[in-house]
Amino acid sequence: MSIKVPFHKPIFPEDLNAFLKESTDSGWVTTGPKVSEFEAKLCDYLDAEHVVAVNSCTAALHLALAARGIGAGDKFIVPTFTFVASVEVGEYLGAEPVLIDTDPLTFNLDLDLAEKCLKEDIEGKIKAIIPVHFAGLAVDMVRVHQLAEKYHLFVLEDAAHAIETVSTYGKVGHTPHAAAFSFYANKNITTGGEGGALATNDAELADKVRKLSLHGMSKDGWKRFETGGKWAYDVSELGYKYNMTDIAAAFGLEQLSHISDWHARRLEIVEKYCKKFSPIKGLILPTHLPGEVHAWHLFVIQMIPELWRIDRNTLIGKINEKGIGTSVHYIPIHMHSYYSKKYGYKPGDFPEAQKLSETVITLPLYPGMREEQVEAVLRTLSELWRTYKK
Repeated sequence: MSIKVPFHKPIFPEDLNAFLKESTDSGWVTTGPKVSEFEAKLCDYLDAEHVVAVNSCTAALHLALAARGIGAGDKFIVPTFTFVASVEVGEYLGAEPVLIDTDPLTFNLDLDLAEKCLKEDIEGKIKAIIPVHFAGLAVDMVRVHQLAEKYHLFVLEDAAHAIETVSTYGKVGHTPHAAAFSFYANKNITTGGEGGALATNDAELADKVRKLSLHGMSKDGWKRFETGGKWAYDVSELGYKYNMTDIAAAFGLEQLSHISDWHARRLEIVEKYCKKFSPIKGLILPTHLPGEVHAWHLFVIQMIPELWRIDRNTLIGKINEKGIGTSVHYIPIHMHSYYSKKYGYKPGDFPEAQKLSETVITLPLYPGMREEQVEAVLRTLSELWRTYKK
């Protein structure tokens, strides 16, 4: 009987009351004291002066762009090799994405190509850059900030994969611009399935994001349900409904308390993967740049098609037949029908991203993996290589 290895499984304590009961007993289950506590803990962990907890990373990205006044007629740089959320948030506001191809070593956006686009932007329409820390490996943020200063850009880091990550610039989250984090079900920590946060050292930006996240209400509007709170509030601008609940924050606080141990476990699994898979000539293993901290949200291998007798999709099927869950990160933005129709993109327009989309496989990597599950992944890939190598 084969060992089942789900692609991901979050870790929750057996007794959920241990951390949820305080909120449920108080009756305060929407945005309240637990959210404030979670934001404060995140500030400490991320070395950020301000954190605003919201209901998704997508919301955090959207709010940051809205708060900075990005809108119709503006453009923003973003990698094509990412999840669609990184791009659609600008389109919500009427801005146009400038897609950038992938650095084949890091799978992050190619900063040389980004700078080329900035040099060609004679009218100065590019107002922002969204570097995505793919799989938890940081973009070269020193260079990104240099580009931002030179070309007057707002830097919005998509740190959905990168809560533990440290870049060349420092801890991701410690920034004069902004960084958006995800607490979705399969992320390194989760707030019970959905959730996100925006970190920044810019007090004005944080205040604007917080206001926009709850209908554009004044600060007093947040407190109107407290005992003795004022009933009056004012909506001074068009806002959204993106706030985090206290229930979600209670999950987040419990998860955050384990983040160091869970990251250490991820590193153990990565070390085993790299040791076992390094001799497989038909695979390219993910990069880890020295001197930085990689969150290792994902472990993405790239097959070299010419060294196998089967293609990538068939290999995925063979892995799945052994009871091992996999995924593919990502189908590039320009290859989705909405974007290809709207902007006329063709698959070959971004060759590195297209190549990756046809050759990458994401393997299970999460701290709850048992040793026999890790061994099952190691054994399966090794056996398939021996069986199907040319």
